[in-house]
Amino acid sequence: MAKYYLYILSSRHHRHLSIGVTPDLVTGINNQRMLVSRRLRKKRVLQKLVYVETIDSVDEAVEREVRLKRAPRARINQLVESVNPGWDSISVRELVAAGFSRG
Repeated sequence: MAKYYLYILSSRHHRHLSIGVTPDLVTGINNQRMLVSRRLRKKRVLQKLVYVETIDSVDEAVEREVRLKRAPRARINQLVESVNPGWDSISVRELVAAGFSRG
């Protein structure tokens, strides 16, 4: 069964967030960073991966993404801080080494 990853990218000072779903964690995050860079004409505005969760079903993953995108910012902040209190950048390489799949 394929796994899907819900992720949150953050700007340096946590002003801007991007929430997305991807079956390939490395490629999905890199594509999102490039998309945001082109849209905002700035280099790597969203540079930190601050949250990742694994979901088994694509429908469930998309539903969770939509709920988070509609959630108040305070709720998203609480979610990130529950697993990453310092809003530290999570290394994608470390996630892959720890068992998160590339797809």
